[in-house]
Amino acid sequence: MKLNILKQPMQIGYLLFALYFFMMLYVGSILHSYYQNETRQTLEKQLTTHEQLLKTKLLHISHLLYSIDAYQQLNGYEPELFLQLAQSQLQGIDVPLRLESYALIKPQQQQVLTQALKKAGHFDFKIKGVEANAEHMLVINRAAPVAEYGHTVGESVTLNNAHVARLQASNQLYLLVWPNRENKWSILIEQGDVDGFRHVLGISFLLDNLLDSLFSDVYLRTEQHLQVAVADRLIFSSDWKNTFSLSELAAGASSEVNFFGEPIKLTLYSKEQLSHSLLDDSICLIIAFEVIALLCGLMVLLHVRTLLNRNELVNKTVVERTACLAKTNQQLERESSQRLIALQQQLAAEKKYKSVFLNSHEGLFVLNEHGYILEANPAFQRLLLSNHKQSTSMRFSQLMADEHSQQQWLSYLQQQSNHQEFEWLGVNGQGKSLWLRQTGNWATHDGSRRYEGRLIDITQHTLFHEQLKYKAQHDGLTNLLNRQTFLDALEVKRKATQDDFILLYIDLDRFKLINDTLGHIAGDKLLIEFAARMQILMGFCSSIARLGGDEFAILIKTHKLLQPLEGVMEDLLGEIRRPFTYQRQQYTVSGSVGVRPFKAPCNECTAEKLLHDADVAMYEAKRRGKNGYYIYSDSIADEVSRKLQVEKMLHESSVSDELALHLQPMFCNQGRKLNGFEALLRWYSPTLGHVSPAEFIPIAEECGKIVQLGQWVFERALSFIESLSGNEVFISINVSPIQLHSQGFLDWLESRMQRSSISCRQIKIELTESAMMAEEDSLIEPLLRLHSLGFGIYIDDFGTGYSSLSRLTCLPVTGLKIDRSFINDLEHRKDSLQLVEAICAIAKSFNLTVTAEGIETDNQLEKISKLYCHYTQGYLMSRPLSEQYAEQLYNENYACLNIA
Repeated sequence: MKLNILKQPMQIGYLLFALYFFMMLYVGSILHSYYQNETRQTLEKQLTTHEQLLKTKLLHISHLLYSIDAYQQLNGYEPELFLQLAQSQLQGIDVPLRLESYALIKPQQQQVLTQALKKAGHFDFKIKGVEANAEHMLVINRAAPVAEYGHTVGESVTLNNAHVARLQASNQLYLLVWPNRENKWSILIEQGDVDGFRHVLGISFLLDNLLDSLFSDVYLRTEQHLQVAVADRLIFSSDWKNTFSLSELAAGASSEVNFFGEPIKLTLYSKEQLSHSLLDDSICLIIAFEVIALLCGLMVLLHVRTLLNRNELVNKTVVERTACLAKTNQQLERESSQRLIALQQQLAAEKKYKSVFLNSHEGLFVLNEHGYILEANPAFQRLLLSNHKQSTSMRFSQLMADEHSQQQWLSYLQQQSNHQEFEWLGVNGQGKSLWLRQTGNWATHDGSRRYEGRLIDITQHTLFHEQLKYKAQHDGLTNLLNRQTFLDALEVKRKATQDDFILLYIDLDRFKLINDTLGHIAGDKLLIEFAARMQILMGFCSSIARLGGDEFAILIKTHKLLQPLEGVMEDLLGEIRRPFTYQRQQYTVSGSVGVRPFKAPCNECTAEKLLHDADVAMYEAKRRGKNGYYIYSDSIADEVSRKLQVEKMLHESSVSDELALHLQPMFCNQGRKLNGFEALLRWYSPTLGHVSPAEFIPIAEECGKIVQLGQWVFERALSFIESLSGNEVFISINVSPIQLHSQGFLDWLESRMQRSSISCRQIKIELTESAMMAEEDSLIEPLLRLHSLGFGIYIDDFGTGYSSLSRLTCLPVTGLKIDRSFINDLEHRKDSLQLVEAICAIAKSFNLTVTAEGIETDNQLEKISKLYCHYTQGYLMSRPLSEQYAEQLYNENYACLNIA
């Protein structure tokens, strides 16, 4: 009674607090509903705009199909006209569209259509995607643009009678969503009978590409995100990075566009949903007030609650003990049920065991101790015996077809011990061979020994395993040996005794051009024909393998050759050059062959090493002009090994500790006044010794380390210039085109200069003339960016490349650097002096700065000083210096320095 009296105030307090809380929620919900209605109306207007944009694009594609169909009806259905229409009508559209022509056939017309198209020139035409019990089939027989031809031709889709009736409706379009390519849509129009078949014209496109072209910039324009779904499947989302997890948000507004019976659902999410801010939400003030009121009420309620804690503790203890007793009771009931189920299962198992011998699908049998069959179930009879032949009184070994299996079984029979399962070949009553797997064990029954065995038919499994084994060892396209099988065979041959071999590594020189121009089908046909030629030419004396792509290997026994190696190579290269025919046109490729002779046993080289040596020789043949062969030698191997070692060390993190920056001073006023330095990278490796930049720079460009090296050089050079005090001095730094192509490098350099105390005009970027002119078009944009920041752009080694004067007007060039080869001959050759004078005159006419490098004598300096030349450098003035001595030289020449 006392407890009830204490609870009544609490209940009244809870009730009053709840009424107040829900009243505040009601007011807040009214304001929130008004705000949401305003937002929803705005979103619906914007969604209508997106919906209209999508409708307009789809109707444009439909009208385009009508116009192409009308043009074909007036001018015919020739293939050349089809390709011209595709090129003219589809050009300039921002969505990839494909014009396709279809044949509407029944399944029994497949062969007729295939023969008709092969007769028309499509010799490799094949219908794909055929389904059983199809009423009608729509088959692609032409497709454009030409780049797509060969990938979709022959694809088919099944149509029922209702679909065909809609498709054949007069002058109406039909939308086909390809079932095996969910994002591919085709708008079709029926054209009537052409060449004996019902023809259909269509325009195909990928819906996700179309949506991306229309709505990819929705967020940038409106700070809203849009999703498009078809049949509850998401096709497009402007939040392609899933930054806002749109699937977890409620839709701001949605609508459906019905396009030829296919509903397209558009869902729009507002800016407020994507970037929710508490400061912008009016309901937050209401929530804050309610929270404060709730806290005040809770303080009162908690005080009252304290008085009831003791009573609640007693009630909790009672409830816990009651629950424990109930749980114990449930556990006892569960154990009892499990015992009953186990007993029922045991009875069922005994019942099933009685019929397992007769009803088993496996061959079960019982033998006596002499190997005679005592019992056999029906499955055993079906496997090995005819229906009228009795199994009893027959020796089990008589069913085995091979002698090895019989001997193995007789050994088990004599020992009368349990054995592992084994497989053997048997012959059934109709004379058909089959593979069987046998298991069994010996047991004693009534004092006599009995063998209880089981047979399983594994014929299909064995055949499938053999097929897999063949496929694992051979190339799927050419049926030649694959790489691993060839290496295994090469490993066996190299361990042979007293035999000479020749290993050939073949690469087709122009295969990529054929593959990219004519398509993968033509490339595959070329590889198949090449493999056939090699088998005819070399198959009698060699093992031939396709290593991958357009690379092949041949292992030849030398004593089987009918002529010297030179003659064999000429015949092989001639076979490669012999034209092959594709679509009535002849095409020619050449080959580069690496030759690796070796004598077995060859213990110093593994199979992988021999193949690698042949590969090295092949690349040397390519380097020497292709369409030839090269015999492996130790010298070329050493070059490759050296290159690989340099590349490996470039990738090591410790290489930066071995690099050093040397600085060669640059002077003006006849070599008397220091104006700047040229940064020169030097590498001394404890393993390789002094590595020349001419050796490791090209390797760094190939292996992707040139950007990292360039960043290291710039950082050290900038740090050196920043450390100098007093007047400004410039520094010239050589860069590679690969560095300029790297957006990350340019961003880093700009960021680094923003943090630097020196000016960009103190940095002169040097590119060799050949590199700048070879990649002129791709370098214009990065060079303009550097020039706009204030960097000087210099052409290094000017006069040694192939630049024209007109190109100097296209590039943001600041100055030229005369190559040292012209300076060396300046004293002895009059034409060299004339050439240098011409270069200086060109630079003067273009208002370019001129630097002469490689000056080693006073006479050279005197002649250069009389010309239009601003800076000089060379051993006459100073050799390249370390950073310490370069700084010391600068301090000694602290007079005013000018930047050109």
